Amino acid sequence: MKDRQFDGAFPQADVPPELLDGAILSGIRKGKKKMNQKKYIVRTVGSAAAAFAIFVGSINASPAFAAKLEDVAVLGTLVHAFQWNETSVKGGQASQNSRASVALEKNGANEQLTLTFDGEQAARYEAVLAHFPETVTITLPDTKAEDVKREVEDFREKSDYIKAVHLWQTGQAASLQIEFDLDTAVGVEEYENPGRIVVKLAPGEFEGRDIYSVRTLSAKDTGALEQLQSGYDETARVLLDEQGKPFVELRQFDTQAEAERFLGSQGNADSLIVEKRWSNNAPASYDSRKAYENAQIEREYLELLNQSTDIQPVQAFLEKHFTAADEEVREALLSGLTGWLAADSEQYDLEKLNQYYKAMGQDIYQALGVEKK
Repeated sequence: MKDRQFDGAFPQADVPPELLDGAILSGIRKGKKKMNQKKYIVRTVGSAAAAFAIFVGSINASPAFAAKLEDVAVLGTLVHAFQWNETSVKGGQASQNSRASVALEKNGANEQLTLTFDGEQAARYEAVLAHFPETVTITLPDTKAEDVKREVEDFREKSDYIKAVHLWQTGQAASLQIEFDLDTAVGVEEYENPGRIVVKLAPGEFEGRDIYSVRTLSAKDTGALEQLQSGYDETARVLLDEQGKPFVELRQFDTQAEAERFLGSQGNADSLIVEKRWSNNAPASYDSRKAYENAQIEREYLELLNQSTDIQPVQAFLEKHFTAADEEVREALLSGLTGWLAADSEQYDLEKLNQYYKAMGQDIYQALGVEKK
């Protein structure tokens, strides 16, 4: 039996660390092509209303969380503190053409992003909380999007937490989304005299778990995103994938079975996928059904290699998928196999397995660094 130990590096194939073997993962990574990732994305749209959405990393609402967020003082009287277990909250007062300025303040490791209105009360808003990635969406129907966007753009480089800024049209409102680093704790508070909405930022605590996301493929441009959004109601949310491309997520579930049942209940199930990912992984970028299917093959293969102590199920998997797979996927399958065989290759029929290497113009003995017997 093989003694497999994970090397501590986080998997790119969305498999929890405890399920991965270091040699296997190293082999898979050598067979994968690196993808360019954009750190910041900004899109500009015009609107008379704004939705302010904050994307943050997963945190655990421990007692220390509240204390971390209290270090920066806020002028005014506290009206409401957004509790982490609240799903939504409404506040502020109705106004016409409200204006707001945005400021970033830092105090040691803590920061606060403050939206200050031109009155004693905050303008009307609705805040909605969702998870993995954590999002707080603050809709400001009476506030001009241009004012908020222009102010917040300046803080991407100044903040230790702000990762990206994104602005797009959502129905009658413009949605301004700010993505923070994955280990960020976030709190939202409303103040009066003057009217303010304050987003407090601090180092967060990691919560690791599998999630199953029912989502669309990634949109290639703003026009494609608008088409995606038009098919879903306000309970869905727009997220950015690992390449900065937007997609629509309908729901999240704790199990694959729950996600598959929900998927089957949708009239347009053929245009949706179920993505399994570790809670603090950025959502994967799937711009085609083929890309998604390839990723599923690689994930299933990783789990199989990690769990197998015998070559038969591995060979059966290769017989089923290798010939029809794309070249990049076949490269990953071989690399994973090389890592799996490395510890005790002498007990296996390498010549039989070499057919897969030869199909890619390679040699199993050279890949393993052993002599042919």
